[in-house]
Amino acid sequence: MKTYKRELAVALLLWLVYVVEVKDATIVEILVWPIFSFAAAAFGFDQYAKLQQGSPKSSDGGRPQRSGQYTGGENQYPNGGDDK
Repeated sequence: MKTYKRELAVALLLWLVYVVEVKDATIVEILVWPIFSFAAAAFGFDQYAKLQQGSPKSSDGGRPQRSGQYTGGENQYPNGGDDK
C-alpha cells in the first residue's frame, strides 16, 4: 500500500516556495519548520526502511573467507606456497 508521504512532502515544499514568493514573511516563518520537518522525516524514514530491507548479515559479518583453498577443496597453492 502506497502512503504518498514523499509526494506530499514535495508538494508541500513547492507550495512553500509559492508562499515565500507571494505571501507575507510572518506566515513563512510559521510554516517553514513544520514543512521541512515533515519532508525530512518522510524522506529519512523512507531511506531508513530501504536500508533495513536489504539482505540480512551473515554470522561472519559478511566478510569473505580467506584461505589457501578454493571452495571446491583443491589447493590454491599447489607447491605449498613456497617460492623456489
